[in-house]
Amino acid sequence: MQLRPASGTLRIGALAGLKNADEDNLTHLRALMAELKRRGAEVLIADGDLGDNSDEQETLLGVLAETGLPILVAAGNREVRSELDAAEDELRKKGARLADLSHTRVVDLGDALVVGLPGGFERRQLRADGACLYVQKDLDALGAFLDHLPALAPPALLVAAVPPRGHDARALDASEGQNLGDPRLAALIRRVPFGVFGQVWEAGGRAIDLAGQPVGPATEADRLYLNPGAADLTPWPMADGSTAQGLAALITIHGRKAAYEVVVAKVPAPGKSMEQIR
Repeated sequence: MQLRPASGTLRIGALAGLKNADEDNLTHLRALMAELKRRGAEVLIADGDLGDNSDEQETLLGVLAETGLPILVAAGNREVRSELDAAEDELRKKGARLADLSHTRVVDLGDALVVGLPGGFERRQLRADGACLYVQKDLDALGAFLDHLPALAPPALLVAAVPPRGHDARALDASEGQNLGDPRLAALIRRVPFGVFGQVWEAGGRAIDLAGQPVGPATEADRLYLNPGAADLTPWPMADGSTAQGLAALITIHGRKAAYEVVVAKVPAPGKSMEQIR
């Protein structure tokens, strides 16, 4: 599936953990979308924790669809497949440009190929009957596809709802002194220069390279693996002892290198519109 032609530079808004559809959070998410668009996002990635039922998922993804940008959706460990399909179908009827990475595993964005690996990696992680789970044959199929990409193909960006298993507190899966990611992904990411991962929110708002070394914001790298953090408004205790809320990221791919920026929403004060705070 191709969503856009190559232009030399691609800007992707990466989000995960939309979580709940109360009015405060929806207002916040709209502000986050406005900030991503202001910074030039051309495509949005919604990577897991997209709401607990079809109504919530339709509402939350609907906020992203209000931007008019194409949306790539990856289910996490709590979305029931049939419910998410129903929510996405309703949004498409309203004009949303939306691709689900459970059904369309490869999306050509011209300057990058997005490859999807939705779902949890262990049954004990699943939060609902019917939630997505990937298995070894999914990893094998994805690895075979990546191995056969032509040398001149656009760089691949892996979108997975869980991170690869790390080894220390700097990893994208660090939580309370443990590393919670999938150990099998360590081999897979050697085949992809870029990645977006979710679920371990306390390790969000940061990126690493293939060696697990931190990559700072606005630093171009030929290997960049990102956990954007949770986008919802709830304050989240981070692995470094700080607290964060409402995080997203803007990824810029230029040629064979990528950089990222952490994006935090400007939420309007009561009585002000988004236009008044820009």
